[in-house]
Amino acid sequence: MKKHQTTRKQVKNLLIALCILIAVVFLMFLGPAFVSTATPNNAYIIEITGIGSLDVNGTATVMIPVPANAEGEPVMSEVFSSKQVFGWRTAIRETPYGKMLAFTTTDGYGPSISVPFGEFETKEEPRLLVPVLATPDNMSVEEFSRTSGGTYTTVVFLDGFIPPPENATPITFNLRYQGGGGMKLLIKENVWTATVNATVPGTASGFIPVPAEYHVTPGGIYL
Repeated sequence: MKKHQTTRKQVKNLLIALCILIAVVFLMFLGPAFVSTATPNNAYIIEITGIGSLDVNGTATVMIPVPANAEGEPVMSEVFSSKQVFGWRTAIRETPYGKMLAFTTTDGYGPSISVPFGEFETKEEPRLLVPVLATPDNMSVEEFSRTSGGTYTTVVFLDGFIPPPENATPITFNLRYQGGGGMKLLIKENVWTATVNATVPGTASGFIPVPAEYHVTPGGIYL
């Protein structure tokens, strides 16, 4: 009987020690994640090269897609209007295709553009670079924004440059938008990424359709 009681006591002590160990592991590795939060983020990195070789004819304008939700409502508008970009003024403009981010200059030339825009966001919703001219299988923009991703068609714009020779330096648009990624109580939200990597002739002008890549990184439990 005494031996049986001793065994029960040992088992009880072992269970207590095991519970303490589990609690310590939880506090060390998982506890901080339950109380830590991450705010959704909007980041738009823009690099446009080749335009520095073009002469400006009065006022030159370069327009690119703008981050927006599935309803076409732009985000980061205040950031765009307040950010200083060397040699350029920035603004959101209405176009026949929808709103776009415009860079304008009246200098004799427009320097290459390399600028990051960023802000914290309170909303969690699918976003991509608009305007959207065409989507795979003719899906609506809302339907497409909720898929895992794919290639769609957007547009860039050039105007106000003196016509260059046929062998003018090509103009390259490298655009990358990433939004979402907030986290609370171990639950991480989706991350939406849209990119444009396109090269157009230096003689191009007006609205120019270009391909864009859209990708959704699923959220979930973060350990």
